[in-house]
Amino acid sequence: MLKLDKKEMEETLKKVEEIVIPAAEKRGLDIVDVEYVQEGGYLYLRVFIEKQDADITLEDCGNLSGDIDEAVDRLIPHKFFLEVSSPGVERPLKKEADYIRFNGEKIRVMLKHKINDKRTYEGVLQRFEDNKIYLRVDADEIEIPFNEIKKANIVFDFTDF
Repeated sequence: MLKLDKKEMEETLKKVEEIVIPAAEKRGLDIVDVEYVQEGGYLYLRVFIEKQDADITLEDCGNLSGDIDEAVDRLIPHKFFLEVSSPGVERPLKKEADYIRFNGEKIRVMLKHKINDKRTYEGVLQRFEDNKIYLRVDADEIEIPFNEIKKANIVFDFTDF
C-alpha cells in the first residue's frame, strides 16, 4: 500500500493550488478549499468551489474538473481520485475573508490550544478584527486569535426544515 509522507503531500498540494486557483478564477469560481489526502490506501484530490452570487451546479464542477484534470494528472505521479464539489451547507471557514463574509452566522470552531479550558466552541460570529474572531456563546463573547483556529465551519440549523 502506498504511503506518502506529510511533507510530500503538502508540497504537492501547493503545486496543485497553482493550477486550480487560476482555472477556477477563469470560470468565475472561488476556491473554498483544496485537499490532498490519503484515506484507506487511496489518494484523493478534493477541490471545493463556490460562487458569490449563485449556487454551484454539476456543470460548474464538471467544467472545472475537465480544465484541471490533465495538469494535475501530470503533476501527481500516483493514482488518485479527483473530486470537485460544493463545500456544502456546513462549509469550512479558511481565510480571513470567510470570517468577514459570514459575520452573524452560527459557526463551530476547533482550536489548537484550549481557551477557557475548552478546545471547541459553537456560537454566533460577531466580527473579525485585529486578527481575532469574536464569537457570542450564550451570553458571553469569546475572543479567539485567528492563528489559534485549527478548523472552523458554518453550523447549519436543520430544525428549520
